[in-house]
Amino acid sequence: MKQVAKLGLTLALICAVAALGLAAVYAKTKPIIDKRAEEDLLNAAREVIPGASAIEQQELDGTRYWIGKKGSELAGAAMQVEAQGYGSEPIQMMVGVDTDGTVTDVKIVAMSETPGIGTRVKDEAFLSRFRGNSDPAGVDGISGATVSSGAVKGGVSKALSFLSAIVAPGGELVIDLAAVPDGTYEGTGKGLFGPIKISVTVKDGKITEVKVLEHSETQGIADMAINGVPKSMIEKQTLDVDAVSGATFTSEGIINAVKDALMPFAVRKDEASGPVDITKLPDGTYEGSGKGLFGPIKVSVTMQGGKITDIKVLEHKETAGISDPAFTYVPKDIIEKQTLDVDTVSGATFTSEGVIEAVKNALQGSK
Repeated sequence: MKQVAKLGLTLALICAVAALGLAAVYAKTKPIIDKRAEEDLLNAAREVIPGASAIEQQELDGTRYWIGKKGSELAGAAMQVEAQGYGSEPIQMMVGVDTDGTVTDVKIVAMSETPGIGTRVKDEAFLSRFRGNSDPAGVDGISGATVSSGAVKGGVSKALSFLSAIVAPGGELVIDLAAVPDGTYEGTGKGLFGPIKISVTVKDGKITEVKVLEHSETQGIADMAINGVPKSMIEKQTLDVDAVSGATFTSEGIINAVKDALMPFAVRKDEASGPVDITKLPDGTYEGSGKGLFGPIKVSVTMQGGKITDIKVLEHKETAGISDPAFTYVPKDIIEKQTLDVDTVSGATFTSEGVIEAVKNALQGSK
């Protein structure tokens, strides 16, 4: 018995020493591994921003991206995105965007697609189709690998949408429901406890149904968002709806999942639905959001007898005092002239443009 106890104690000591040794090795090698991973990302970003002499890492709303500069001039930007293809793991890609809102290059970083079929998305013949392109959704897919190539197209669209707003505001991608073909599409967004998978049905340029297919959110708490957000999207015919109080992360996950589903059909902001014909819009009060300098600007617009009769700024994150003239004079100007083609307020340009965009989105949703 004593011999058995002695052997047990010896084994325990050996295991403890081994565990300490592994912990020491991990502690020593992890910084090296992390540094190498960061270097790989930096090199990938450098590859997709041609002509950049310097690369700077930046972050916006928790999303990391890289800015490329040539001397003091902006050369473009890059970010890594992922999209689920046919394989077990998402396709990871680094996407570069030029200052004119076009794709500079795409580099596949990692994937688990079917060898010889899905892996063709890494071929130069396919990736070259994106260069100089401002409409990734219009790029031809790969015959026999439609899921894999579609995932890459969706990933490039996401990156172009995000980066264009930073380096080429005129080239920002937006989802124009009028440009989405009839059909049912699936997308994924990040919830509080994991991915949220949805399906969205579009018919005649309108959202007719949004279903939450899979999620890992807390039952009961998340139900308000799972029921309320889709209902709000259908009623208001816009993706820019409010999050449900108490279930913010779930709400944002659903909203982003719907955007993910429809992103392959996104168009350049300056190519979205043309001018709104105010005289043909039905009576009612409609809400819409636009992008201000420090966040979204939400407005309500009242239509009566083919005329805009009232515009109210409901929510914003702009600087008090500086933005006030835009909130006062832009709505007043729109109502007086009965057009959205009004001047911005000097010193509050971004706020003015955000108000105008919000009014336009509100009226487009009323059609």
